[in-house]
Amino acid sequence: MQAPYAIRVLVLGGVLNLVLSFVLGWVLSMKRMKEPMAKHHWLLVAHTVSLQEGLMLLGLGFAMSFAVLGKTMAATGAWLLVLASAFQDFSGVVNWLKGTGDQFAEKSTGWLLASINAVLNTAGLAIIAYGVLRGVL
Repeated sequence: MQAPYAIRVLVLGGVLNLVLSFVLGWVLSMKRMKEPMAKHHWLLVAHTVSLQEGLMLLGLGFAMSFAVLGKTMAATGAWLLVLASAFQDFSGVVNWLKGTGDQFAEKSTGWLLASINAVLNTAGLAIIAYGVLRGVL
């Protein structure tokens, strides 16, 4: 039996985040062999965040199996969360590449990407949480 579309979107997004985290971990390791950590703070953030986002999406893929939502609404929630994770992942990468110090003080491009993530994540999580609450209560 094939999983519903929204669950497949979340699982694929989760696995792609884990792959990105692994790749960023290799890049970070190679950089750290030659240079101090302080220079690569945002690369470490991107590595850690992509791991967290991947696990979150995989967990939400499981939670989605309990959700009571229409197919379109479920897919919308799943895609919002996967897109949000991409914005969050690449906010750290962009900050690292641009040598950002404090993304909030500088209102950096990475800060803008992270802000978009916050909006998309809030909407996607609200949809999924609503569906899960309907399904388990």
